[in-house]
This record gives sequence, C-alpha cells and structure tokens, in this order.
Amino acid sequence: MYLMIRRLFALVATLAVVTAASSCVESTRAVATGKGNIRGINAIVTAPEIGFLIEERSLGNVSFKGSSGFSPFDDLTYNFNFDLLLPGDLRATRLATEFIDVLADHEYTVVLTGTIANPSSFFWEDPVREWADTETVFEVIFAHVAPSIAELDIYFATPGTLPVLGQSVGSLTSGNRLQGLDFEEAQYELILTPKDDPATILYQSVQVGAIAQTQVTVAVFDADPSVPGNVAVNFISGGGASSVLADVNFPPQVRTLHAAFATANFDGYFDSDFSNLIYADIAFQELSPYADVPAVTTLLTLTPVGNSGATIHEDNVIVSAGSRRTTVLAGVPGGLLYFVLLDDARPLETFPVIRILNVSFSTEFLDIYLLEPGTPIDDDAIAQIRGLPTLFDTGFANSTEGLLELTITLFDDKTPIATPVILDLSNGDIFDIVIVDTVNPGTVEMVVFDNQQAP
Repeated sequence: MYLMIRRLFALVATLAVVTAASSCVESTRAVATGKGNIRGINAIVTAPEIGFLIEERSLGNVSFKGSSGFSPFDDLTYNFNFDLLLPGDLRATRLATEFIDVLADHEYTVVLTGTIANPSSFFWEDPVREWADTETVFEVIFAHVAPSIAELDIYFATPGTLPVLGQSVGSLTSGNRLQGLDFEEAQYELILTPKDDPATILYQSVQVGAIAQTQVTVAVFDADPSVPGNVAVNFISGGGASSVLADVNFPPQVRTLHAAFATANFDGYFDSDFSNLIYADIAFQELSPYADVPAVTTLLTLTPVGNSGATIHEDNVIVSAGSRRTTVLAGVPGGLLYFVLLDDARPLETFPVIRILNVSFSTEFLDIYLLEPGTPIDDDAIAQIRGLPTLFDTGFANSTEGLLELTITLFDDKTPIATPVILDLSNGDIFDIVIVDTVNPGTVEMVVFDNQQAP
C-alpha cells in the first residue's frame, strides 16, 4: 500500500524554486585568485520559502528568519538573486538582485527585505576571521532586519545585568548591523530597548552563548504569530542553522482541541494546580484559547466539567521556549492520548496555508481530495493526499486562492465517507482541518478552524 509520507503534502509546488541550471557562472573577471563566502537571509515576514541563487544557480531555499549558510565561490563578480515561484506560474519571479564583486577571504551576507509586493535587498561584507588557537572568545554580529521596529539599543551582558544608559554594545536601525564583537566563552543575556530608553525592555532573551573561536549572527526580525512576543530574534550560525532565541517575558503557549468522539466536555489544569482553571468546559470539536505554559514539560490534566477530583486524561505536554502548540485530545474512551502540533505557520502574501490531521480511529488510511466545487470523485479524480494514516498530519502546506471542495474517502476508494466541506481560501489564511469520528463507524467529520481567528 502506498502511503503519502508525512510532510510531503503539496497542493501547489511552492517549496522548490524552479531555476535554470547553468554549467558555469558568468563573470566579468577572467582569473580567480581565491574564494569568498556567500549566504542569503530572508527577512520578509510574510514570505514563503524563497530561492537564493548565484546567477541562475540555486544556493538553496531560504525561509523567513532562515539563512542559506555560507557557500564558497571564486573571487569574481556575480549577480545574487532571490526568486519566488507563484501559483500557476511555470517560471519563477525575480524579487531582487544584488551585484557583488566578491573578494577573496571575505564573507557576504545578502538580505531580502520589504514585502513580496515591494521587495528590496542589500548586503554586508566582512573579512573572514582567522582564529588563533589560543583565543577564548566567540564573535557576535548583531543585526537589525525588522522594518517595523524603530532604532534599538543592544545590551549583551551576563544574566541579570540591568540595562543602563550608555552601557549598550551599540544601537541599530533596520537594515544595519554592528561589526563583530568578541565575548569570552560564557552565558549571556540579550536585552533590546528603544534608543536611549533603558527602562523600556522590548525583548529579553533566554541565556545564550557560543563556543570559543566561532562566529554567530544575532538577528532581530519582525514578529509573527508563530512566536509569542513583540520582537523575534534568531541565532544564526555560519553553517546556516537558524534557531529562535525566545523572549523570557513571553512563555510558550498551548491550546487544546477536543477531538475524542464519545468523550465528555472537559476542564483543563496545569501541573495538578486544581485551584487554577486553565480551560473551561471544552466540548467535542471545540478549540480552547491559548494559555501560557509554566515550563517546557507541563502536566496537562483534563477533568469532567466542574469535577477536578476525577480525571478524563492526563499526560505531560512538552514544548519549547518561544513556541505555540496545539494539543489534540484524541482516541476512544479507555484509550485517550494527546497529539501535539507545532503552530509555526505565518500569514503569507502569496498563498493560503492549510494543515490536515487525521485522528479518526474507526477508519484506517484516508485519501483526501481538494478540487474545484462540484468535481466528481471518479476514476479521473486525483487525490492530493493518499493514505493519510491515523495520528498523522500533513504539516502546513501552501494552497491556492479561491474555492476548494475537500472530500475524504477510504484509501484507494472513490466513495466519500464525510460530507464535503467548501473552503474559501485567500492569501494570508491559515486553516487547520482535523478529521474526527462520528456516531457511525466508518464515517468521519471535518473540524475546520481558522488560525488567524482562533484565540
């Protein structure tokens, strides 16, 4: 049996940028004397993955707050391009181009910013750091690539150090960075404040550090709904790894969806603190509001409504700092469980985004069709998802604007087992569809909720 593996779901082929491969890279300089290093960063908060290219040769796809990692190239002249494949297009749209005369033993960071409708780019140039074996420091490049955020003072000191006017490591406006600064190998805390206003803390990081003789970039981005807080900061290595540097003043958040058929309404509590009601009277197919989570591992106890002395289900929910998650109560009475989803989608200028989760226990593998309304499910109809198993989700995937009819059948069958649902999709939408059981075994329902409107 063919199974559509998790996270290969694609309504539109948007995650791979189509480029024309070239056997050589054009340049205006005839002879190379060495190599420089080049990377790209995507700083457009409403952008999907963007292709980063040297001339017409792909250097990889770059997600928002992501980096392609440094790649070495001869010290010649090149155009570095950012490309996007839009729905229905056969060729990618060029968003921005930077012409760079690459010097040997230099590093170049090309940043895409603005919006998809009005993109722009710029680059930074630095000599490659040569480390001595005896050095005990690491180097940090602080960068500000958040167009919506005004000038910032940057404080980077041992944990617990309060900001004091005049003691910042520097100030930054959007589009700029500080030259690399050295710090002894230890743990530090990053604090951001408005320019000359140390009493107003806009962001305060978890403890962070790096090993000696390495270089990292700490970049400030525009905030997006996948990260609690008003400022997004990522820790970027030269190899391209980009990780969220969470704000300690905005704990991770969890909400809970009741998707367990034949299970009563529930109340919810964290860490056996039954004096503090977190979720109240959540019914089947209902989604709770987000709630702050006190720790990365938190015991979530669900009880009958108004009866904290009994338990419907409890287990630990594991989260990560700076994230939002949806916990799904699934299963059947006597066999309940939690299924946890990472809510890392953002509104995109170019696509609506949907995710489908199967928590039906009365069926096995499901085929899912997303077609124009009224399209018959016959031998000519092609399922966009084949064989989605119970307790698997598709991940967030880009779709197309307009009306789509969502139909579910058993694997390799053409008979619908649920009432079809019409989705009216627009760019910027984020929808979750959860498949649940009904009173009739072998049939299912679809719970649709809008991540943009959910509390």
